[in-house]
Amino acid sequence: MDSVLAIAVAAPLLAACAVDVRRRLIPDWTVVAIGTAGLVQAIAAGSVPAALAAGLVCLPVGVAAAALGLWGWGDAKLIGAAGIAAGWSGLLPLFAGTAIAGGVLAALLLVLRRPVRGGWLALPAGAPRWLRAEQTRLRRAPTIPYAIAIAAGLWLALGAGA
Repeated sequence: MDSVLAIAVAAPLLAACAVDVRRRLIPDWTVVAIGTAGLVQAIAAGSVPAALAAGLVCLPVGVAAAALGLWGWGDAKLIGAAGIAAGWSGLLPLFAGTAIAGGVLAALLLVLRRPVRGGWLALPAGAPRWLRAEQTRLRRAPTIPYAIAIAAGLWLALGAGA
């Protein structure tokens, strides 16, 4: 793993995940920071065409998923930036890690949905607002904070030697 790139993307990835969990939004600055860090690393490594190609492969996949309603437009932008950071050799781990983490998140939310809807699993009165909002989402139609899955995929890709 390129430790400089990992350090450079850690804070924006964590911020994207935190905001996505709380508000189901991914701040644009996090996407720009991750893409820029990946591009700077690609310039240093002399692999700019491969990094841009990886981003250009990821972006249409993200746009298609957003257009089909599978995830949000912020997720589409984030996967494009993650593709640049992962590079061409990191595409497979990025996609595999994102898919596996997304499946685990979806399964967890589905498992929690029934007890929350049935009232068997309730939060205490003093629970944080964002957690109460999550409980409300589970009662209605759960959405997945997919930045977590994309972050897991990118970490896997960086660890795989991208």
